[in-house]
Amino acid sequence: MKNFGLVGGIGPESTVEYYLQIIKKVKEIKGTNPDFLIKSIDTNVVLAYAAEKRYKDLVAFLKEKINVLEKANADFAAMASNTPHVVYEELSKEITIPLISIVEETCKTTKENNLKKVALFGTMSTMVSGFYQKKAKEYGIEVIAPTQSQMEYIHEKYMKELLYRDIKQTTKEALINIVNDLYDKHAIEGLILGGTEIPLILNQDDFKTIKVMDTTEIHVDAIVKMMLSTEG
Repeated sequence: MKNFGLVGGIGPESTVEYYLQIIKKVKEIKGTNPDFLIKSIDTNVVLAYAAEKRYKDLVAFLKEKINVLEKANADFAAMASNTPHVVYEELSKEITIPLISIVEETCKTTKENNLKKVALFGTMSTMVSGFYQKKAKEYGIEVIAPTQSQMEYIHEKYMKELLYRDIKQTTKEALINIVNDLYDKHAIEGLILGGTEIPLILNQDDFKTIKVMDTTEIHVDAIVKMMLSTEG
């Protein structure tokens, strides 16, 4: 089994989800618990660098974390968060081990599901920075962002509730209403849960007319596949 290193999510809840899902999936396939590394990060630093577009600083910060995993003999790594993928291309050039992109894997899966127009939920930085839109375009997919007021609401609830696994029914209903509004106005076919804490409150059972792309689950599947790969 390849030695895997995980850079923890923006909040601890998503890191816990990655940990649990990776263990569960590997155990289902191999019948044993995997041994892998986790390097946590400071939430405030990542969010500040991303929001202020201090991308060089963000690359340097993430590179330092991944270097710890490299020195611990990780064969490959992944970041348990969508937001820092705003610098994925630059970061990949600064490290020596492969870095599995949550954005790339999500776009692949979206295309495999024959979806051509999808909405995107996440932190404000993820929704407005354009890195999802750019990658999705390569796959023939149009990514629709919510309105400014809708994005502000999503971001606020993300930062104040979801990061702390504070799941409120009123928030869930409001998020579903935003999705329904985007469906009515833009005829979206799917929704990318572009924040690894968002699956804590939204899932496929909440929608009958669209396909939900759970980026955490998609990313974990790719990670486990690489962990168990005999190539390379």
